[in-house]
Formats: sequence, C-alpha cells, structure tokens
Amino acid sequence: MTQPAATWNEGLWHMLFAVGHPDLIAKQKRFQAEGIPPRCRLCMAPFGKLPVEGWTDEHPGPSNRNPRFCSLCDHFIRANPGGAKVTMTMVFADVRGSTALSEELQLEEYVRRINAFYRRTTSVFVQTDGFMMDVIGDEVFALYPPGFSGVSNADSEVAEADLAAFRTATAARKALTAARRLVEIGKSRAPNDLPFGVSVHTGVVYIGTIQGAEEGISDVRIWGVEVNKAARMCAQANPGEALVSPELCAAADLDPAELPERLLTFKGISHPVSVRVLA
Repeated sequence: MTQPAATWNEGLWHMLFAVGHPDLIAKQKRFQAEGIPPRCRLCMAPFGKLPVEGWTDEHPGPSNRNPRFCSLCDHFIRANPGGAKVTMTMVFADVRGSTALSEELQLEEYVRRINAFYRRTTSVFVQTDGFMMDVIGDEVFALYPPGFSGVSNADSEVAEADLAAFRTATAARKALTAARRLVEIGKSRAPNDLPFGVSVHTGVVYIGTIQGAEEGISDVRIWGVEVNKAARMCAQANPGEALVSPELCAAADLDPAELPERLLTFKGISHPVSVRVLA
C-alpha cells in the first residue's frame, strides 16, 4: 500500500525544522557570513552575490522552478516530499485600511506604498533569521522554526538533551525581536507609509510540501488552528502595535505581567482569548 503523503519523510522533516540537521546547520552558518540577501529559504545560500565564474554547488543559484529556494534545496523538496508537526513561532504583519486606501489612491500609488510596506517588513524577517512564508496582498508572515531560526553560536554550550528546547526558545526570542522592530517601524512611519498591525504566536503547526500540477512548483506551507489563531490576532492589532500570545511569552521567557492585557473574541471560539500588547 502506498504510504499517505502526509507521513512521508516525517522524521527528516521534524529534524530539519524542529531540531536542525547538522549538515544543513553547518551550511547555514557559512552562508550567513557570505553574500547578501535575498537568500534561499532553506539553507540561506546568498543570491545577492554572484561568484565570478557563476554559481557552483557550494553557492547554488536560485531554482528556476521556485526562486525562493536555491537549486539544491528545490531538488531536496521534490526528492523528499512530506512534512511533520513542529512547535514554532509565527509573526504576521497586516496593513490596516488597505481596501479603503485602494479605492482612495491611484492604483500606481497604492502599489508603490504596498511595495514599500513589503520592503520595510521583510527586511526585519531577514535580519532576525525568519523563514519567509508568504507575501499576500497586504499581509506578510514569517516562521521561526527552531531548526533554522533557533540555531546560534551558543549551541555548543547547551547539553544535547536540552538543545531542542534551547533552539525553540531562541527562535521565539528572535521572533519577539522582529515584532519589536516592526512596532518601531510602524510608529516612525512617514506620512505616506501604510499603517499595519503585528501578531506573534507560538504553537504546533504542520509544515510540509505542497505541489500543484505534476510539473509545477513544489513549495513549503504550514497548516493548523494555531496558524489561524495567529492571523486572527494580527487582524485585531491596532496600527503600530503587536499582539503577543501567552504561548509566545512562555516560549520566549517573557513575563506577561510586563505588558498590558487585552481580551479578544475569535469566531468559532466560545470564550475570550487573553493576549498581551506590545506597543
């Protein structure tokens, strides 16, 4: 019997995103010190600096199927379809009043402002080792998987048994740093910059491959109720503030008492949800 796609290579995907694969970590650390963004979403190979003789296996170029991955990682995704449940942190940033602005502004001006929003927010994710997931309409969001974002120079000081928890906490703190920077950007925006809200949440998601037509582009996506919760939190954040979940506070070792509390109501959830306001 053919094995369900959802369980293919589960151990490999869990190692990559929840803990970190030793070979990939070694590549990441080297690539992060070389070149300039943009980079491959998996191994961090820089696309912004081309070797004189062209790309090699050591510095693979963008995939011609999906330019968000390098050619080697694109091959890996196609050769190892599947996924796994992983605890990770998500950061959403969403423009406020976008629909009204799209009616008010000339189309070219609206697109210019949206592109400026993309540049300001995605640069923060790059600087904090976020795993850029999507830029959709007036919203961007990034993941902070422990196996990627949680890898740090302090790993060698941590016992092997504690490494996964340490990387989960490190990734959550990087996501919190990203949220703080986004709040600063939101507060200091120029008159023509678009206002936006932010959310940060930690939870168990399913991360894995998705593929369209047989010869189409393979990509990495996440699913689960925690993704919906993070997106709904962002939808209720005021311009220039970030809403932080209790789970994020616990993962990042942040004392929630330091931040104001707010109760939110989500469709489909019978009781109010308590969050903290980073503003």
